[in-house]
Amino acid sequence: MFRLNLMIGALLAAGVALAADKPAERDAAWIDQRVKEWQPTAEEKRFDEIGWAKDIREAEKLAKENNRPVFLFTHDGRMNIGRC
Repeated sequence: MFRLNLMIGALLAAGVALAADKPAERDAAWIDQRVKEWQPTAEEKRFDEIGWAKDIREAEKLAKENNRPVFLFTHDGRMNIGRC
C-alpha cells in the first residue's frame, strides 16, 4: 500500500510540474522565433528587387521609357531552388 501511495504521489507531482511548465506554449513561441530567425534578410532578397518583365516586348518598351538597358535572362530548370 505504501508503494502504491508513493507511486501515485510521484505521478501527481510530475503532472503538476508538467502542467505548470506549459510546454505547448513555450514550444510554439520557440518555433515562431526560429521561423523568424530563418527568414531571408533584405540583402538575401535583393533578387526580388529586379524589375522583371513578362516578355521581351514589354522589356524593350520599359527600357526605352526609362533609358535603361535590357538584360535577357533565359533559364531551363527550376529557379525557385536558388541555384542556376
